[in-house]
Amino acid sequence: MPTAYSPNTSPFLFRVCYSDTDAAGFIYHGRYLEIFERSRAQWLFERDLSPSKLASEFGILLPVRELTMSFHKPGRLDDLLLIDQVIEHRGRAQIAVKQTARRISDKADPELIASALLHIVCVDTATLRPKGLPDWLFAADQ
Repeated sequence: MPTAYSPNTSPFLFRVCYSDTDAAGFIYHGRYLEIFERSRAQWLFERDLSPSKLASEFGILLPVRELTMSFHKPGRLDDLLLIDQVIEHRGRAQIAVKQTARRISDKADPELIASALLHIVCVDTATLRPKGLPDWLFAADQ
């Protein structure tokens, strides 16, 4: 059963520029991974955290172990995307995060163009073995 935890932060906005597109003028599929990564980094920064701070001060890394992506509609140059993320499952040392990219338009509701389900693990920086996810990382009041 999903926890449906949505971070208590502003949605991440991303404007598609020329370097994000392929020869057909669509968002290059690999760029979605970068866009989603920036959104997760922003989620940390809004909690006064960063990947380097997690490693140096708390001894943890959060690598992606597995991901599945779906492309629903093409994204294009100059699109404004709303990137959202929901933690669907949280285990002791792993979380499943669903991220979506929706095109914002003044003519309609945001339109889903891509989604991904990422399995992120928490590992110890020294041993690279699984380590329990700290509860404070998910506190909504941070």
